[in-house]
Amino acid sequence: MSKDEENNVALIKWSEDEGRVKLGLPSDLDLAMAQPLLDSLRHAFAIGDTIEILADGVERVSTACVQALLVASRTATESRQTFAIVGPSAPFADACSDLGLSDWLKQWRRS
Repeated sequence: MSKDEENNVALIKWSEDEGRVKLGLPSDLDLAMAQPLLDSLRHAFAIGDTIEILADGVERVSTACVQALLVASRTATESRQTFAIVGPSAPFADACSDLGLSDWLKQWRRS
């Protein structure tokens, strides 16, 4: 893993308690964050039953990062794990809307 990749992974804040994994997203989910986000999600699903994505501080999000979250929601459905996007910021919700994913966000959103 390169130094940049390590730094990007470090930007995703982790907590895990009795099968509940919380991933706090950074403010800038640019293209470089897509792979670290996907890797973090994969690890979260491997160790937890409930995965919560804390998206309240997101100010900018790339399509690739939204795609990683789409994959996570599909994984949750297939594996019967709990998945939620908690408190998505207005920029996050706007990006989903721009991509035609408002209904998807409503399905997975938690306040």
